Amino acid sequence: MPYVAKKDREILDNFIDKLSEYIISELTKGKKTAEISIVYRHTIKKMANTILELEKTPLEQRKAMYDSKNDPAEIMGAKIVQVADSYGYKADFDGELNYSITRLIQTVPKKMVEKGEWKEPFRYWVYAQTVGALTRSALDINRMETDPKNEWIIDGIVGTLFDIKDEYKRRVNTAYEAVQIERNGDCYDTPYRTELKKVDGGYQEVMKDYRDMLSKK
Repeated sequence: MPYVAKKDREILDNFIDKLSEYIISELTKGKKTAEISIVYRHTIKKMANTILELEKTPLEQRKAMYDSKNDPAEIMGAKIVQVADSYGYKADFDGELNYSITRLIQTVPKKMVEKGEWKEPFRYWVYAQTVGALTRSALDINRMETDPKNEWIIDGIVGTLFDIKDEYKRRVNTAYEAVQIERNGDCYDTPYRTELKKVDGGYQEVMKDYRDMLSKK
């Protein structure tokens, strides 16, 4: 879950904002605004390489490496490790990584709308491209070679990316689907399915009683 302390958010948010501006500049360059998955993948790979590089370096030595990066994605990766190191135990970078990418994939679409490049911050294609980037990045990072004693770092990054993908589905796409079902009708009519019900303030997905449906046939 991407729920890091407020003081950490205040640090990370500044770098997330700068990274989002870099991604948008890459997307708008040549008007390739639909290729968001490609830019996301390149960004995530650089972040992962930086995290791996720093995490496999002894703490006292890597302190001098925090500010050694120039690329926006590498700077973000280094800042994630630096914030995590303040807690003094291994693998804390997973939470900061989750928060940073979770915020990034929401900030970029919002800014694309503000800049007039997109009409809406979320459509199905945006979801599919984002999930594709997260999934392919996880699979690519899974193939990264490192000393066996450092494989836990890769495991953490891969697990975090899949978790971000799952949370994005649960928190964002599910709500989008509810609106589309209400607007356009459901596309599922199989007996085994969930069904949308209106509740105070929104919608709830419930399991359809297939036995009742079968008894009516």
